[in-house]
Amino acid sequence: MKRLLKLGAAGLLCAGALVGGSHQVHAEKWSMAAPWGGGPLLEMMAKGFATDVGFLTNGEVEIEVFPGGTLGKALKVTQTVKKGVAEIGHNWAGYDWGIDRTGVLFGGFAGTMNHEKMMHWLYRGGGVKMLADWRMEKFGVVAFPCGSVTREIFMHSHKRVQNLADYKGMKVRTSGAWAEIAQTLGASTVILAGAEVFPALERKVVDGIEWGSPSMNTSAGFAKVAKYIIIPGVHQPTAFQECLVNSKSWNAISERNQKLIEIAGQRITENSYMSISHDDSQAFLDMIASGNEVVRLDQAFIDAAKKATATWAEAQGTDNAWFAKVWENQVAYSNTWDQAAGYRQ
Repeated sequence: MKRLLKLGAAGLLCAGALVGGSHQVHAEKWSMAAPWGGGPLLEMMAKGFATDVGFLTNGEVEIEVFPGGTLGKALKVTQTVKKGVAEIGHNWAGYDWGIDRTGVLFGGFAGTMNHEKMMHWLYRGGGVKMLADWRMEKFGVVAFPCGSVTREIFMHSHKRVQNLADYKGMKVRTSGAWAEIAQTLGASTVILAGAEVFPALERKVVDGIEWGSPSMNTSAGFAKVAKYIIIPGVHQPTAFQECLVNSKSWNAISERNQKLIEIAGQRITENSYMSISHDDSQAFLDMIASGNEVVRLDQAFIDAAKKATATWAEAQGTDNAWFAKVWENQVAYSNTWDQAAGYRQ
């Protein structure tokens, strides 16, 4: 009788497990490297993505996010992930500038189409696959979009800049393609990791910096240490972040979880755009109310930047097959939208 009772109790426990679906599954615990020392890119994008992954995979993949410089050099996230120091990374593709300049086409640069077009190109025009193929072929890592920001502020500056003459001779913190394009317009440029940008502006190591949109820059405090806010962001009409995954770690999880992680990437790409855009309008008003002077670049500057950008992009494609392939594809896709105003107004 006692044996029957024991068997009955065991049966109930098993049934409960089957009905409740409470079976224990080994969780993959991943570390995420990032270039960001803090702010929305770390707190909202990287950590938001990690939270979504845990939820969507029912805890089967858990991601711990580390700020820039913790697991490796802040601007070397790709290498940190490839070597397996971190299983996953949150990144901006343009930071791999020194290896392949194609990254700026996926991350965004002065010649990138606006955010709406770029989002459609990625998710409907084949851009996501091109990003994945490029990353795997050139770097040996899995990649997918993992965040986005609309047009940035051109500069927070200690100097009033409205025309090319004002810009000439300035020392500016920037990154990616603009580090070279700006030099053709007369500026000198320096590339700094995220955590180094504010101190450089505060101590006037640089005359001006570009970083992100109004709300992102507000959280960083740039407007508190530099009087002038220069717009529009001709250097960056939009920016897209990416997630990179070590190929061995990626292959160790199920195809279902791989798909769910990509869905989490698309979710944070869409949600970060809406959240940041929502916050930008009030953040910009707050900057003005705080006594900062907003300066709009004159049309001659904007035209010169556009011309210099086109010249630069054409030059990159002459000896870089991937750059030429992606740039041609993006230009063709953008051109299909030229008539959009005709049926949207």
